[in-house]
Amino acid sequence: MYKLFIADDEQLVVETLSALIDWNASGIRIVGTANNGKQALERILQSDPDIVLTDIRMPGLNGLELIRALREKGRKAECIIVSGYSEFKYAKEAIELEAVDYLIKPAELEEVAKTVSRAIERLERKADQTKNRPELRIANALDRAVFTDLIVHGKRPTFDQTPYERYDQFAAIVIGSSAMLWLERMKNTSVTDALLSFLANSGIFVDLLYEQQKVILLCMAALEDYASLTEIMMAAAATFSNDSSSDELSLSFGIGPVVTDIMHAHISFLAADKACQMGLFFGVPVMDGNSWPEITRVSERLMFDWSDKIRSFVRFEQKEFEELLDRWMEWGTGRLITPVTLKKVGIQWANRLHELIEQDYGIKIESVIGDRTRMIDGILEAPDWASLQKQCQDLAQSVQFYLNVTKTTLKEKVVQEIKTYLESHYHENIQLDQLAERFDLNSSYVSNLYSKSTGKTLLEYVTLLRIQKAKQMLRESSFKIFKISQNVGYDNQRYFCQVFKKHVGVSPGQYREDHMIRSEGDHSS
Repeated sequence: MYKLFIADDEQLVVETLSALIDWNASGIRIVGTANNGKQALERILQSDPDIVLTDIRMPGLNGLELIRALREKGRKAECIIVSGYSEFKYAKEAIELEAVDYLIKPAELEEVAKTVSRAIERLERKADQTKNRPELRIANALDRAVFTDLIVHGKRPTFDQTPYERYDQFAAIVIGSSAMLWLERMKNTSVTDALLSFLANSGIFVDLLYEQQKVILLCMAALEDYASLTEIMMAAAATFSNDSSSDELSLSFGIGPVVTDIMHAHISFLAADKACQMGLFFGVPVMDGNSWPEITRVSERLMFDWSDKIRSFVRFEQKEFEELLDRWMEWGTGRLITPVTLKKVGIQWANRLHELIEQDYGIKIESVIGDRTRMIDGILEAPDWASLQKQCQDLAQSVQFYLNVTKTTLKEKVVQEIKTYLESHYHENIQLDQLAERFDLNSSYVSNLYSKSTGKTLLEYVTLLRIQKAKQMLRESSFKIFKISQNVGYDNQRYFCQVFKKHVGVSPGQYREDHMIRSEGDHSS
């Protein structure tokens, strides 16, 4: 027979549980009771029961402390908690201590009896060493190729489903890491074996696969409450992601949703895999794949809003781009959107920054940041959130630093170079787009920059140069006026004369005559 010990600070509860349940019919005998934690510990160590039924809050030691003390002393009794407190932290700790269940008072006697029966089932599984050896359990699991096709690729292979008909709950756990040689290190620290044992002791059967630098666990159970499977998997992930830190091995656990048919296990795997990837990207040890559909919806909405905002920018304004970058960082830090979406909106931000810098300042951005394609590849290939943030922050800082340091000097330099070029080519048919192309600048930028810097348009300056040269030739040469017109860039003499008179106040002929008269008068005096 199996031995049962009951601990509760209320003697009435102890007597009720002892007397009103037919323990003999279940092959159980009560070997002791206690009304406080210290007394319970002493008596349990003496009587060595197979099952312990305990309250949470008792004098001396509480129920959780009692279980922990038994574990430290090497006792393997299956423990059940019956408590009047439904606080989550108690339930979570109970799961971590591998308690069979956490029942809330007033618990139905039938429920208590069923839970004790489950404890016996766990004891029997532990007694069967074949089932408790991970390597043999794996050998009896699905064929590797079938497992891969069914779980990873979503195919529908033919296999014997009879062993799996006893289960009605299936869910995947995907484990990954960015650490070097993490799979080997994980095996060396026996994390996998301990994890499998933890799940087995919770009534969960596991098929395991190592696939593409991932560990995939297909968890199967027939628990009364579907939510229990998720809770147990989450507790296991939290426990063993922390345990792995002793080897400085950072693991990410993705927990998939529960499905009711093994043929639908691929659905759970997909969510678990995405949750694992998201956990690795953000450095979060446990991610619940049940939240993935909502994260996807939020990502799509934010992506749409972001695209609209980006397209609304028509000028480069440092404050606007900084505010947008801050918003993007809030999304990432809050893990509100998927890594893929974060990268897409980051690229949109960078591309629009480039376009507006080139448009407003006439700067080819590659001269500041290097190859643009390589920069975009760097964003796409960022392995984690910290790297992605740094990529975009470095881009913003390098662009702003370049503009702050060089934009005034650059403007002055560009304007002077344009002036020098026009002074040598004023007589040619100068087109704005050709001039901008010559200086590797945007045509509208060249026009606006020159006007703001000199107070004159490009046409006005070219006209001024032509009139000045025409005046010089009228004073110093005997060229006919039509020849002077051609020499300064006007094929139409009549138009030249109109422009000349507009700027000088007299016709070219009158200007020459007046100049010659003044020269002769000056000479005679």
